[in-house]
Amino acid sequence: MTGERKFVRENTNRILIKEFLCEKIKGAGFGGMSIQRTPMGTRINILVERPGMVIGKGGSKIKELTAAIQDKFNVDNPQIEIEEAGNKASLNAQIMAEKLAEALQRGWHFRRAGHSTIKRIMDAGAKGCQIIIAGKLTGARHRTEKFTRGHVKYCGETAKQVMDIGLAEAKLKAGVLGVKVRIMRPDAKLPDEITILLPKSEEGKKEKPKEEAEKKKETPLKKITKIQGVGPSVVKKFEKAGYKSLEELYEMDVKDLAAVEGIGKKTAENIVKSLRKVLKEE
Repeated sequence: MTGERKFVRENTNRILIKEFLCEKIKGAGFGGMSIQRTPMGTRINILVERPGMVIGKGGSKIKELTAAIQDKFNVDNPQIEIEEAGNKASLNAQIMAEKLAEALQRGWHFRRAGHSTIKRIMDAGAKGCQIIIAGKLTGARHRTEKFTRGHVKYCGETAKQVMDIGLAEAKLKAGVLGVKVRIMRPDAKLPDEITILLPKSEEGKKEKPKEEAEKKKETPLKKITKIQGVGPSVVKKFEKAGYKSLEELYEMDVKDLAAVEGIGKKTAENIVKSLRKVLKEE
């Protein structure tokens, strides 16, 4: 039981630290955190959109934050590391939830803010996204508005693995609006996405018959001299016109053959009548 209580206490402490950081560095675009225990102490890695607001002039703000975490949560020698979100900010649910809440507090209409945020997320490459805004949106009564695009998973182990969830609040004169952002990351792989790879040996077996069949189909143009009354001069005329095999001539009718320069109508009729017999012999 002692071990279980320790895990419960540590996880509770982790959640409380996260809530504390959300409140303390609200304007910096808090995007999440991770805590690791090391021989030197406790390393807290914080992901933010604007690191300068967290560090402060000469590191004054980050020193205050470190002291507050050590005193309030009894963390052993905390070492805070700041990581900039950069281009990944648009795919971080917590950052986008806070940005949406800030836009609502600045006076943006909830529909304009919702559509603008979801467009930014999808343009960044997300597979799916859902935004939920709840509260007194237009009148005195509470209501919920949802904006959904792409593929969204709602429950189960798959949702835990592929969905990133962010929560924020927008404090307005009419009341508090709750904001929830759910993002399916671009690298998310769903259980029904299957890739079948054929063995190389099977691929080779399938390709060889096709190649052999193609070779068999092509009969040299010189074989046309087997037809009575057709000599090498006719072969040269067909070669000059761009024909390479008897199969090409077999697909043509009398008019098409007669249209070739130097081939008369009688020669064309003779070729059409006798060509099928020549191809069967080959």
